[in-house]
Amino acid sequence: MKNNVWDISCSKSNFDKIKSDETFLGLLSLARFVNALRFCQKAAIDAKTGNDPSNSRSTINSFLFASSVLYEGFLLIEKLRKTYKDIDSFKKGFDKLLQNQDVQCLRKTVLKRARNRFVFHFDKDVANDALNNFDVQVINFASGVGSATGEMYFGLADELSINFLLQPQINESNESLMKRYTQIVKETTAIMGEFTISAEILMADVLKEKGFTVNHRKTNKEDQP
Repeated sequence: MKNNVWDISCSKSNFDKIKSDETFLGLLSLARFVNALRFCQKAAIDAKTGNDPSNSRSTINSFLFASSVLYEGFLLIEKLRKTYKDIDSFKKGFDKLLQNQDVQCLRKTVLKRARNRFVFHFDKDVANDALNNFDVQVINFASGVGSATGEMYFGLADELSINFLLQPQINESNESLMKRYTQIVKETTAIMGEFTISAEILMADVLKEKGFTVNHRKTNKEDQP
């Protein structure tokens, strides 16, 4: 049996009444953010099925792009706060996230560094700076499987970006760097989860107030068990 298909929808007449309402328009920007974040995350989920170079590329870049989108998401929420600050679900969700000291620290360091220097912009100085604290025995500029260009992965460029992201201490071991990187991924992923949950709860509250309802679509007989 296929999963049930449903929509959150409203009538055209109701939509015409709310389409210029700031509380509704803000949801569209927030929903666009959630779509972008989940798109980035899906690359890592799909990559877990194999160990080819292209899977490594997807895993690393999924995290980097999702982190940068998350940085933008917090900027969006700060702008939307004046619209939703009196709603309980905003207070319990986004307000707590915005005030969390660990979240603030991550925003100012990891998320901002990734977004500004090598994800949404490509700063040529990143590689040069990272090479000052980069020490591996074998240098692989690229790896691939077969002759398909889509399977080729320029791993060195991403390794240097991760190195720049971590800002290594002098003589810091690769084991220490890997441990810090793993912890950063874990913390960032947890914050992404909190952010999307807060977004979904807020959207559900506002949409319900605006007259939207959940409607299940009819399925064909062949879809029935």
